[in-house]
Amino acid sequence: MLLRKILFPFATLNYLFQSARSFMYSNNFFSVRETKINTICIGNLSLGGTGKTPLVQFLIERLSKKINISVLSRGYKRKTKGFMEVLNDSHVKDVGDENFMIKKSFKKINVFACENRLFAIDRITKKFSKDHLIILDDAMQQRGIKCNLNILLTKFDQPFYDDFILPVGNLREPRTGYKRANIIIVTKCPNNLSSSLKQNIVKKIKPQNHQRIFFSKILYDNILKGKKDTPISALNSDFVLVTGIADSQPLTRFLISKKYKFDHISFSDHHNYNQNDLKKILNFSGDKIILTTKKDYFKLMSIHEIKNLFYLDIKVDFFGKSNELIDLISQEIYFN
Repeated sequence: MLLRKILFPFATLNYLFQSARSFMYSNNFFSVRETKINTICIGNLSLGGTGKTPLVQFLIERLSKKINISVLSRGYKRKTKGFMEVLNDSHVKDVGDENFMIKKSFKKINVFACENRLFAIDRITKKFSKDHLIILDDAMQQRGIKCNLNILLTKFDQPFYDDFILPVGNLREPRTGYKRANIIIVTKCPNNLSSSLKQNIVKKIKPQNHQRIFFSKILYDNILKGKKDTPISALNSDFVLVTGIADSQPLTRFLISKKYKFDHISFSDHHNYNQNDLKKILNFSGDKIILTTKKDYFKLMSIHEIKNLFYLDIKVDFFGKSNELIDLISQEIYFN
């Protein structure tokens, strides 16, 4: 509490700055570009860990059958600068770990990294026809772009309406920023989420007339993916869990609920693994199975092929409303 009191003046200054910035964009003092190509913005008001990348993958799986898709993000923590296309043989440190994973997962999808989203959109627009869709990953605060659709994610156990702006809380901008979203998805919900709790959350969000709210949960595969896929029953003996993501709690909760025994080596989000990290993991695990996330799997395998390394793939489930969400998005993209 003392630290919050100390930081409160800085949070107040940040709140005033972000509010002024929002006012300038909303009242046309700052220019906003409307793109010539279909665009979906996926973002949040808070710092990472809300589940943006799983949603990007869900949209790719469902929409790529209907329209050509490109994914654009800044490529957080990459060692390069400027506009770059992610290729099948790109190095993770050059393009960013999430871009790297998406390209490894969907080889036919175009993936790009660029800090300047407007510049990147212009480059992509020149390369492809208008019958194309760009998914902008983590772009809610990119106010200079007018997208066809803004999708805002907020975590079930850390909703934006109970949070405060940085550095006291985790919000990048004031809570009122939620009003810019067309779709709000409450992510990482418990499997047994009740209708009454959903209604309570909706009341707290206070959606605008133009907004729709969805709820999602994470479903884990029953196959361990690796050099050779293995049934999840192989985890009946002790194993080592390695994570380098913002929020590993859903995964650890799932494993604990299944009564699995494991040791957990945790790294910071977007951690760039090196040979020392690899040595530590291998020495600690011995001959045990090493379980990790999909993102961490591709990063570790880019350093060294580990025969006992596996990941559990995940899918996003919308409590029976997946088709409704896709239909809503399709209406905005195809009939806008």
